[in-house]
Amino acid sequence: MDIQAGDRDRRAVEAPRLEQRSGDRHTLALDTEVHFRERALNGMFRCRTSNIGLQGAFLPAEHLPVIPTTEIDLVFHARTRPQAGHFRLCARLVRLQENGAAVTFCPADEDELREFRRFLLRAKIAARK
Repeated sequence: MDIQAGDRDRRAVEAPRLEQRSGDRHTLALDTEVHFRERALNGMFRCRTSNIGLQGAFLPAEHLPVIPTTEIDLVFHARTRPQAGHFRLCARLVRLQENGAAVTFCPADEDELREFRRFLLRAKIAARK
């Protein structure tokens, strides 16, 4: 029985793991757009991410059509004032489960990481109001 490369990649990512993130997490619920690009498939879906760290996040969604090589862009939306804010960040798949996917962020440089940290702080302050 032949195993397709995509099936092999998907099974390798599905193995159960213990939580391995070492950075701080924000208990902040953000509406998130997940844009993904694969050779045969481009798409986008929305979810509400509530477990966000400076290095990664968990995206709650079932049956995601992604594998480790899928290009992923995340757009986080915050209800900041006077206008709503958003932040776009590249990510890569770390773990795929039935109920979602763990991703790690791939900031272009330290400046982008600093801006993301500021965005999360503003979003957290706005959520308290």
